[in-house]
Amino acid sequence: MENHLLLGTDTARTALQPLTDSDALADLLDTLRGHRVREFRLALPRRPYDRQVRKQAVRLSAELAGRGAQVRVLHLRDDSRDPAYADDTRRIAAAGARMRALPHLPVWMAVADRDLAIVPPDPGLGDSSATLLRGRVLVEAYQALFDQVWARSGPPPWAPAEAERDALNEREREALVLLTAGLTDEGISRRTGLSVRTVRRTIAGVMAKLGAQSRFQAGAEAVRRQWI
Repeated sequence: MENHLLLGTDTARTALQPLTDSDALADLLDTLRGHRVREFRLALPRRPYDRQVRKQAVRLSAELAGRGAQVRVLHLRDDSRDPAYADDTRRIAAAGARMRALPHLPVWMAVADRDLAIVPPDPGLGDSSATLLRGRVLVEAYQALFDQVWARSGPPPWAPAEAERDALNEREREALVLLTAGLTDEGISRRTGLSVRTVRRTIAGVMAKLGAQSRFQAGAEAVRRQWI
């Protein structure tokens, strides 16, 4: 049986729940540390959330990565004005998470498997600090948003030089990210707007560049090289 997050939650049903303040948001992140999470996506701007929330997000990400979960983190490229923020991102990276940097990152987001997503507040739910989403339709929409941004982002400036990473163009990188996320050719086609034929040709080209004999091997090798 699949291990759903938050005991007593029926994840088959769609639900939106306001998190009333930063304490509630930090407590939820802390609670997730006690659950089995296989994939965790985190978009971590400096603001609007306070230091307490960021501390819990960093702690959760580092612990999940240390336990072998697939953790991916989007963060701001320029961290020179905030040494604490820079230390936080490096701590997550040191635990084994995969990191990508962007010039601007206005949206805070945390997505745990297909079970829940924590996203910016919904004005229709009243005054709140964030919104907790449950239900696969909503959660997968935020997974898709994260993956699209991830595919268009780059390694942090402090990461080791990876000149060979440029061997992939944007289309190839996006297709590879979606492939490793478990999408079929048809799913990648719907997500990217490419024809199924083009998707298959793109993936075949990526496999050739990686020297991979299978799609699984291509995904594993791309992760090892930090191409995605």
